[in-house]
Amino acid sequence: MKRMIVFAGGDKRQLFAAEQLRAEGYDVFLSGFEKAEGFDIPELYDIYRADVIVLPVRGIKDSIVPTYYSDKELKLNNKQLSGKTVIMGKAETLNAQNCRVYDLLKREDFAEKNALPSAEGALKVAIENSDDTISGSKILVIGYGRIGKALSRILRALGAEVVVASRSDKKAQSIRCDKNTPVKTSDIKSLSGFDIVFNTADALVIDSEVLNNSDNSALIIDLASVPGGVDFKTAETLGFKAVHALGLPGKYSPKAAGRIISDAVLKIIKEE
Repeated sequence: MKRMIVFAGGDKRQLFAAEQLRAEGYDVFLSGFEKAEGFDIPELYDIYRADVIVLPVRGIKDSIVPTYYSDKELKLNNKQLSGKTVIMGKAETLNAQNCRVYDLLKREDFAEKNALPSAEGALKVAIENSDDTISGSKILVIGYGRIGKALSRILRALGAEVVVASRSDKKAQSIRCDKNTPVKTSDIKSLSGFDIVFNTADALVIDSEVLNNSDNSALIIDLASVPGGVDFKTAETLGFKAVHALGLPGKYSPKAAGRIISDAVLKIIKEE
């Protein structure tokens, strides 16, 4: 017997994921999407009727589920989650017991596939906020995880000169193999000389000291989760153009991102 699934809150990628699972024959519902148009999926106001509850990839805060297509507050009753399967990102933001919680961001199958739409979204942010071409630009990518690796390869293919910062000496050879220049993250003392700087590291790397040692010509794009890896207050004071670019797959490639979510949800259901 197929289980009832509800996508509670989130952005457009949740809508595409729900649509794809519904096409697979599952009983799929939405909650917190009253204003969404173009998706013929019914709303489920009592989300605890569902067997599987899919929450946003970006997680929740204080039991409040972010809703971008509803004016109504969606607050979880943690006790009513007992016995449910909960699938989400940043599972540490969920304060609930006696439910089975799966963190998408900690699953290799999801994180690896999700890196490409994240990297492509970051490229779009750069193009929208820069007056120059990517080709010929000198770009610093901080972090060489899945997103940093995908992003540096795209930038290099477009003709940029790419410097990649990593904390690990072991990754230097991989960075060179991609025909990029490796540096140690701890050696970054200034952003001067770079046209664009992408940060993917979940740590304060571009701090006030680095910013004060730099001219303000570099476009800074931070892809790290809140609070990010950039001292935005100092960046603003010094006149830097700095963008905290979050939820890029949902903004720029929701259909592909939705497919990645639906594939992961299906896999988890089959594993159970």
